[in-house]
Amino acid sequence: MRLINRIISFVLIVVGIGFTLVACNDEDDIDIFVGRTWKVSNFFGPAGPVYTKADDLKVLEQENCFYIRFESSSKFTGRTLNKEFSGTWSVDLEKRTISLRLNGTMTPTDAISRQFIKSLNEAVLYRGDYNYLNLVDEDKAYILFHPYELEI
Repeated sequence: MRLINRIISFVLIVVGIGFTLVACNDEDDIDIFVGRTWKVSNFFGPAGPVYTKADDLKVLEQENCFYIRFESSSKFTGRTLNKEFSGTWSVDLEKRTISLRLNGTMTPTDAISRQFIKSLNEAVLYRGDYNYLNLVDEDKAYILFHPYELEI
């Protein structure tokens, strides 16, 4: 009887672990994007954050600027410091790759907006969850985003 109880316990543990692994699948990753708005916290390179001066950080913190919103229709919208933009997006959930294609050309006049557009154009990987999102380029530089509610 003890042997049967041990076998049953072992089977239940193995099945429980299996269910846990299945519950954490790639489908959850798509929810990071669809219908969510992300605001830039900062840009990071090999040496750390790109913008550290108080004036630059104030610019990044302005309301309704430096954000991107992903729609379920594979379209996105966003805003630099003073210009709106849009485009299309796609992800490979298994490889965690991302492709962003902006509509038209953007030539922002300020440095932070230029960095934002450049980083979006060069993003090839993503990582994150519901609390943060990184869009990473081939050189491993990335944009750090936090969730954001647009003020309309």
